[in-house]
Amino acid sequence: MRDHERLTYGISLLLTATAAVALTGCQLDVASPSIIDASTINPTSSAVLLTMSAQTAFWNGMSLSIVAEGWFSGEAWVTDVNSTSPDIARRQVTPSTQQQSNFIWSPLSRSLAANENVLALLGGLPGQASDINVARAAMNSAFTLEHMGQAMCQGVILGGPPLTQAQTLDTAITRFKRAIAIATTVGGATGDTIVKASTVGLAQAYLQRGNNTSAAVAAAVIPASFVYNAAYVDDLSNRALVSNRVFSGITGTGSPGWVVPPTYQALNDPRVPWVDLKHVARDTIEAIQSLKYTGFGSPIRIASGLEASYIVAEANLKLGDHAAALALIPVRRAAGGQSPFTGVSDSEVLVELMAQRARDFYMEGKHIADFVRNPTATPYIQPAGTLFYLSSGQSFGDQMCIPLPLVETQANHNFPQ
Repeated sequence: MRDHERLTYGISLLLTATAAVALTGCQLDVASPSIIDASTINPTSSAVLLTMSAQTAFWNGMSLSIVAEGWFSGEAWVTDVNSTSPDIARRQVTPSTQQQSNFIWSPLSRSLAANENVLALLGGLPGQASDINVARAAMNSAFTLEHMGQAMCQGVILGGPPLTQAQTLDTAITRFKRAIAIATTVGGATGDTIVKASTVGLAQAYLQRGNNTSAAVAAAVIPASFVYNAAYVDDLSNRALVSNRVFSGITGTGSPGWVVPPTYQALNDPRVPWVDLKHVARDTIEAIQSLKYTGFGSPIRIASGLEASYIVAEANLKLGDHAAALALIPVRRAAGGQSPFTGVSDSEVLVELMAQRARDFYMEGKHIADFVRNPTATPYIQPAGTLFYLSSGQSFGDQMCIPLPLVETQANHNFPQ
C-alpha cells in the first residue's frame, strides 16, 4: 500500500468513525466532505477525534484479520470457494493471494498508518508525555504491530523497510511501554484501562519473543477480573467500518464466509458455542454457525486478566515452574465441563494449556500466535500434507506465517523490483 493511501485512509476515518464513538466538544472544519486536507486539522482541538478514529481503524482491522487468521490456524473452515480464501485456509498463501491483502494486510497496515499518523501529529506537541490521546494511539499501534508480528512473515511501518517478525514485535513492545508510561502519568479510569490492556499486550509480545521472564513479570500484575474489549455498533449504513466483521462472516448473503470446524464442534464446550443450520453452506461444508458473537455490535475481547493468567502459566512452565499451569488447567477444564487433568510431563502440561487457551480465546485472533510459538503443542491444526477439506484434491501446506502481498512489495521502494 502506498504512503499517500495510508495517510488518506487514516485521515478519512475522521468522518466515518463518529458512528462508533461518542464525541463531544470536537470541531473539524473541512472545505469538502469528500476531500480532507491534513493541513486543515488542528491536532490539539481534534486530538480526541483523531485518536478515537484511529482506534476504530484498529478495531476494524483486528476483526477482519481474525477471520483470515482463523482460516489459517484451523479455527474456521472457509466456505468461499470462488476466491483465494482457500489458499489461506490451506496454509499455501502467495504474494498474489488477493484475500490475504483484503482480510489481513491492508486492514492492519491501515490501522497502523492511522495510529502512527496520530502519534506523529500529537507526539511532538507540548504535554504529549501526559496526553491520554497519545497513550491510546500508542496502545492501538502496538496491538496492530503485535497482530502483524504474530501472523505475517514480515512487518512494514508506513512504507518503511521490511521488518522481521522479531523486529515487528520489538517495535510493539516499545509502543506498549510508551502507552503504559503516559497512561500511568495521566491516571484515572481511562489511564488505568490503557495501562492494564497495554501490560497484557506487552506480556504477550514478550512471550512471543521468547522472553519468558519478562512476560511472567508483566502479566502477573493484572487482576483476574480485568477485561478490555473492542466496541462495535450495528450501523446498517456503515457496517464495513464499525461492525464486528467476525460476526458478519457467518451471516454472509447466500453463504457464510466461515463455519465451525468438526474438531471444534466435537469439543462440546460452552466456550465454543455453535448451532447446526441444517443445510450445506458451500461445496460439502455443513452450515455450522458459531454463536461466539451474536450480532454486528458484539464486542471482541482484546486483553484480559484471563489471558494474563495464561501468559504467566506458559512463561513459568517454560522457565521450569509448573505451579501456575497446574493451578490454571483444572479451573479452565471445569469451565468446559471436562474431567480432571492427569498429565505430569512438561510436554503434556503445555499441550493441555494450549488446548484450554484455544477454547477460551476461540476466534479472538490468538490461536495463530500459539501456533507460531508452539507449533507441536497447539491443537486443532491439520498437519502439512493432510487432504484439504474442500473437494479440490489439494492438501494443507507447511507455512507458519503469511507472506507480504504484492500490494505492499510492488509499491514499496524498499523491496527490490
